[in-house]
Amino acid sequence: MYAAIASDLDGTLLDAGETITPFTTAVLRAAAERGVHLIIATGRHVLDVRRLIAGLELPVSLITSNGARVHGSDGALLYADDVPAAHVRELVQPELARGTRLSLYLDDGGLCCLHSGYVHRDAETGFSELCDDLSQHPGHGVAKLMYTAPPARLAEIEAVVRQRFGAELALTYSRPDYLEVMAPGVNKGSALTRLLARLSVEPERCAAFGDGLNDVEMLQSVGHPFRMANASPRLTALLPEVAQAGHHDEAGVAHQIHRALGLDVPEE
Repeated sequence: MYAAIASDLDGTLLDAGETITPFTTAVLRAAAERGVHLIIATGRHVLDVRRLIAGLELPVSLITSNGARVHGSDGALLYADDVPAAHVRELVQPELARGTRLSLYLDDGGLCCLHSGYVHRDAETGFSELCDDLSQHPGHGVAKLMYTAPPARLAEIEAVVRQRFGAELALTYSRPDYLEVMAPGVNKGSALTRLLARLSVEPERCAAFGDGLNDVEMLQSVGHPFRMANASPRLTALLPEVAQAGHHDEAGVAHQIHRALGLDVPEE
């Protein structure tokens, strides 16, 4: 039934402990054995994604940084879209980023700092580098910027960015406290469309799973979209006609694939 399956990670394929359960792993392996193309589509950095899916030991194509980077199942970089450097130089200025934790997604890792002077380092993945001041960053090679702050502060930043740049940037939220900025036209849906064409898979034969606002375009681009039972109310309001899969902490993605493909995998 499905020739390809694309899934978000957080709140979707991952459980509450940010792991892929043994049942989900078994289902994905059985689907791959049927010749189904497996695709991860996430806002996370590619280095972080590779760490999370290492245990699958399966060929998986990766759409990361909300579509700014696309890697084939062999690990090769297929597509890269950077935020215009001149825009990055404006977006990192303290007057705009004040009160946030600002992250820049670069191919070799990430820069992250608080404009109060405190600098964050991701101790778990180790890919975030120390940076005292992002205001002098040259702006080149940035796949995505992310402001982390309470929703009210992000709403202020979003309004300024939209007024200043309009259609010259793409904005989305993966969580209410994550405002993410990409190059114009970059989203999971456009990236998935390009990838499916490369794989010679018609979008009508692709299933996609998501739970957040950064999944809207992806769910609109395929023939078999599913929003998770735990999906953001804003996603549900935007796509009420999309079928609902189970809860992410109950292997909702795996159970839907199991039913659709009739896989010979014992259910949990």
